[in-house]
Amino acid sequence: MRIVVLGGGPGGHGAAFEAARLGAQVTLIERERLGGTCLNWGCIPTKTILRSAHIVADTRRASDFGLKAAVASVDVPALRERKQHVVDELVGQVEQTAKRLKVRVVQGTGRLAGPRSVEVSLAEGGGETIEGDAIILATGSTVLRLPNIDHDLPGVWTSDDAVSLSDIPGQILIIGGGVIGLEFACAYAAFGSDVTVVELMEQVLPGNDRRVVRLAQEQLEAMGVTFHLGDAVERVEQRGVRVHATLRSGTTIESDVVMSAVGRIPNSAGLGFPESGIEMDRAAVKVDEHLRTNVEGVYAIGDLIGGMMLAHVAEEEGVVAARNAVAELATVGAEARLESVRYDCIPACVYTFPEAAVVGSSRDAAREAGVDAVQAVAKFSANGKALGEGEGEGFVQMAAEQTTGRIVGCQIVGPHAVEIIHEVAVAMKHDLTVRELADTVHAHPTVSEVIRMACADAAGKCGV
Repeated sequence: MRIVVLGGGPGGHGAAFEAARLGAQVTLIERERLGGTCLNWGCIPTKTILRSAHIVADTRRASDFGLKAAVASVDVPALRERKQHVVDELVGQVEQTAKRLKVRVVQGTGRLAGPRSVEVSLAEGGGETIEGDAIILATGSTVLRLPNIDHDLPGVWTSDDAVSLSDIPGQILIIGGGVIGLEFACAYAAFGSDVTVVELMEQVLPGNDRRVVRLAQEQLEAMGVTFHLGDAVERVEQRGVRVHATLRSGTTIESDVVMSAVGRIPNSAGLGFPESGIEMDRAAVKVDEHLRTNVEGVYAIGDLIGGMMLAHVAEEEGVVAARNAVAELATVGAEARLESVRYDCIPACVYTFPEAAVVGSSRDAAREAGVDAVQAVAKFSANGKALGEGEGEGFVQMAAEQTTGRIVGCQIVGPHAVEIIHEVAVAMKHDLTVRELADTVHAHPTVSEVIRMACADAAGKCGV
């Protein structure tokens, strides 16, 4: 069986590799480097930059640890080189995996030419039409550009420009207080920039629990970040080397750089999807619970279908789509056993200082959905490992169904939040209760003990 995957990001190469492992003949089409936005311009370079920022921030409080140390200064070329080395190393590993699994990688721009074919304008010149028994669309997303801002101005950046590390601006205004905006605010504030964040909503990290939002904002303000909430940038003007931004409230902010971090939109324009009969929801491709489009044999995954625009979500969808494609091709004329993604137990993470991570619902959101939920909170200030590391700020907030004790969600702000959230995700996937997690011995001293504390408290409220 032949499977064609259009797009080589986490979802695309995840789908290609899974299909190859299942015995399919796979062609993977990517117009740039394998790894997509996440590996080349998003998750990996930003987290590499944030690691350097964390070291700078730590040296500023060396005296808190009984140390005398000079504050680290930023060597921009060296920082840029390290970031690129990490990216190149990981891209190389993806390329090697493709070779090992005998996935044919075609570099070029693909366009869907029907339910079984993709036309490719090859990077080396010329074109090729590639046929498949099934096609998985994984073309990702692109930066959303605000229509009232001229993104061609030298002082206007997108997130792509920010990870390029051409310079560390003295003053930077960031439009958007979501995950992308706050992570860059954190990094540039640590590097010494004067950072201002403008967010249209009345809170940062829209859609998150109030306790998470409040602490995240407080910690960024402690780093010197200024927030304008419930406001918007109406106009941006370049005046020499400086940029002037006028807000809806009438405030004018002058800076070296204005960075737009208002999100991303599915990358579907000009790729032949509607022309091939694919049903769309504005820029996103519509799929069913098994990631099938309305056209038989065509699947879609990742940022292209909207929803949770996260690399690990795209990768999981890629694996599931590949399995479903192979199952349907192997059972022609019979009903295939298809898989779907459990979105309710997929974590989402914010790599600020401290980190934030959430999975499932908060108590309030669960109650709005009709679940009789209770909540318990345990603080890192009572945890020996967190205090020893100088990271006593933050909490674990656990939500559970009152009658059964089943975990419905968790919110963590604090040290290693993005790592320890997975304990809860595993518990949720297997429908464990807060009592079962509380009865699991956690090593001491570890920050994960705070999860056990929250679960024990929640179990008492549930009576389990």
